[in-house]
Amino acid sequence: MPLVTRNVFIDTEFFVKANLDFHSRTIKSFEDLCSDNELNHMMSTIVVSEVKRKISDHIKDVLKGINNFRRKAAVLKGYDEESIKSLFVEINEVDLEEKALAAFDDFIDASSASVIDMSKVNGDEIINMFFNQQTPFSAKKPNEFRDAFSLLAIRSALRGQEKVYVVSADPDHKAFCEKNESFVSVDTLSELLDIYNKHNNQRSQFVEEFLLHKKEDIKKTIKEQLEQAEAYNFSTWEDAELDSFEVIEVEDFEPQIIHLDDESCQIIFDVSVKLHADVSGPDYVNGFYDKEEGVIHTFDTTSRQEEEEKSFSVELDLSFEADVEEFINDEFELHIQGIGGGIEFSVEEIPWEDPRM
Repeated sequence: MPLVTRNVFIDTEFFVKANLDFHSRTIKSFEDLCSDNELNHMMSTIVVSEVKRKISDHIKDVLKGINNFRRKAAVLKGYDEESIKSLFVEINEVDLEEKALAAFDDFIDASSASVIDMSKVNGDEIINMFFNQQTPFSAKKPNEFRDAFSLLAIRSALRGQEKVYVVSADPDHKAFCEKNESFVSVDTLSELLDIYNKHNNQRSQFVEEFLLHKKEDIKKTIKEQLEQAEAYNFSTWEDAELDSFEVIEVEDFEPQIIHLDDESCQIIFDVSVKLHADVSGPDYVNGFYDKEEGVIHTFDTTSRQEEEEKSFSVELDLSFEADVEEFINDEFELHIQGIGGGIEFSVEEIPWEDPRM
């Protein structure tokens, strides 16, 4: 797909799906391109305000979760170990929120964002769109005034036949783009960066050929890293333990180039993986229920095997020499996000069955 414009508008929906992480490699790659005037970041005052509110709400939710954990883990307070003591260190909510908001402000500055206000938006046009249920308004979502004002503000900043990429997977935004030729829809920022890096760039062809050639090696490395990771069973089957697991299949994936220069290339993709888990635990099915104590006494253990399919986000680094029109490094570095805390399985003693089946 050719690069049709260098203007980029990122909707609040993307930032929320990206967990409000303004230090990710995708965000940093976007910042670099904007600072080099390769891309032009356009924001609306509405998106700025929405994201800041989302950050504040997110901080409150996180702290609520931490406090709930601390209440349940109060028995651990008596342990004289630094690793345990650190779980109960007081967190300053105001300071944490300030740091999170500062990270967003830094992103706005680093991406040289043009923040566009509502001064040139025609209120009558918004009202007309509302009563005629024109996108982003719809029968299911009749009150999308913020989206409507935001999109029309961006439109007001375009000159002549200029276009703008709208980074959002929101169906209403996508529908708006389909009906307005100045707006081009892309689901994610990594998809946009992939379009940019492949546009009129010979090296991107080498990257694609390399990935095609090394696909099975990449799958093998994913399998090895997953099987070396810690894992646990999290289900209603009390005291059940994960005995072992293995990767059955790593499915095909669609890599996206988020950074490309004369010496390195950064690629990300999501991949679905089928895993087989062996779990054992108390045999509650054949246990004895003690009415007085309100507990089930078990006399044996039982085990279950189950297949689960999970999705993982992968980062891949390639390197090659400047001014050399071919790869000279056949190796790659691969990192699977989120497995540091262990892979979570959910195997129950009695498999769940859909009553409709």
